[in-house]
Amino acid sequence: MAAEPHWVTQDEAVAFNRAVVGASGEQHELVDAKALQNALAHPWNVWVYFMDRDIAVLAARLYTSIAASKAFAAGNKRTAFRTAAAFIERNGCRLDLPPEPGQPVDRLLGYFDGKLSQTGVVDWFRLWMIPCGS
Repeated sequence: MAAEPHWVTQDEAVAFNRAVVGASGEQHELVDAKALQNALAHPWNVWVYFMDRDIAVLAARLYTSIAASKAFAAGNKRTAFRTAAAFIERNGCRLDLPPEPGQPVDRLLGYFDGKLSQTGVVDWFRLWMIPCGS
């Protein structure tokens, strides 16, 4: 059995939100701690119950779950992205986005407009991830 991934904690996700909204001058506020806790548990559930060990699958679930949770007053999608990137990094992989990642990130944001499926989000992470251990 593969070793359990290194998960992102709720305190870390809150800190990521504080940083991303602070950078744009917005006010940080955690409005639903339980929703955030549930969102952070989604990839763990995939890992345990579906036995999926693919870091891209788990990162995609983390990204979509946090963004959809609306746990914060502002910056939910940015926080979700930062949290997924941290999850990827702490598990020995990394994202390799271009210096100006506008178009790739816009493609990822298409998930929220129905232009990208959950599978498409997984594919996006696979496309931009440097494989673990490389």
